[in-house]
Amino acid sequence: DSLCIQPGTSPGIQPLGDAGPDMNLAHPPVDCISRVRFAPFEGSHQLLASSWDTTVRLYDTDSTNPPGLQKCKLAVLDCSFTSDVGRCVSGGLEQKIVLHDFRAEKEICLGKHDEAVKCVEFHEQTQQVFSASWDRTLRAWDARKPPTANAVHRLGAKAFSMDVCQDKVVVAGSDRRIHIFDVRNLECPLEKRDSILKNQIRCVKVGLSQRSFACGSVEGRVALDYFEPEEQKFAYGFKCHRVREADEEEQVHPVNAIAFHPIYGTFATGGSDGGVCLWDGHAKKRLLKLKAFHTSVSSLSFSADGSQLAVGVSYTFDEGERMPPPVPQIVVRNFTDLEVMPKAHSDF
Repeated sequence: DSLCIQPGTSPGIQPLGDAGPDMNLAHPPVDCISRVRFAPFEGSHQLLASSWDTTVRLYDTDSTNPPGLQKCKLAVLDCSFTSDVGRCVSGGLEQKIVLHDFRAEKEICLGKHDEAVKCVEFHEQTQQVFSASWDRTLRAWDARKPPTANAVHRLGAKAFSMDVCQDKVVVAGSDRRIHIFDVRNLECPLEKRDSILKNQIRCVKVGLSQRSFACGSVEGRVALDYFEPEEQKFAYGFKCHRVREADEEEQVHPVNAIAFHPIYGTFATGGSDGGVCLWDGHAKKRLLKLKAFHTSVSSLSFSADGSQLAVGVSYTFDEGERMPPPVPQIVVRNFTDLEVMPKAHSDF
């Protein structure tokens, strides 16, 4: 059952949209934004963005230079940096896993799925690329030895979201289960766990401590759960991204994105209500809520130093076609430590 998370108060926080801490990046994608992702390297503010406009863009949020651009033939559904800030991997409707080199302006096909590639992740410790697809498989690739997969696991469900940490791969499937693997062995999952969320999962993200993970669902809920059996008693869910106008029924919106702060372990959620909230999962408090955007938030990412949050603002088609379609934008919000620090010690 869901617990009620109480809104907290953080003095002096400017809502997004006022003058000051936020900026719209120039040259945004012209169609739906599938992913924004900051580089995981200390001191870097390089930002990847993939889109249904068939592009992968590489921005520097500290610069006004136009982004680097790699073009695919069909929509790109995910992208991830490799161990080099000038190279990334992507996947999408072409069914390929592609390694892009922005400096050399070339690409290499690492391999192929049988249907669209929904998720890609680069695993620093093993130098593997993991991909999960609507063809119901999870695959591992070695960027140095294309184009044959190191390992293939049949999930039995379409992959909707994926994350990696030091020793695990975590996939959220269309079966509402969380599929948990050891990065060194995809043959057999460590666990297939039923989510405590009752509806379809949109996003999954591993917490900073790597002991826990968070999931967001289409019914405006987030669940926090733990990997170890002895800690699973601390799991809980809560309602969010719900809007109630005066005298109207509550509108429930999907939670499309979750991003953990890389230093403090607090986390941001983005929803189809256009809202972004920051949460302290340990204290069960909402730290702040940003001023709502003109359309859905499709993706979120904190910079490696935690000072910036990239927000992919992009219609997610929860209400079918809209004419004219809402204009996509990438907004970068600057945060102070005071805004993102937990109320109490955070274990997430």
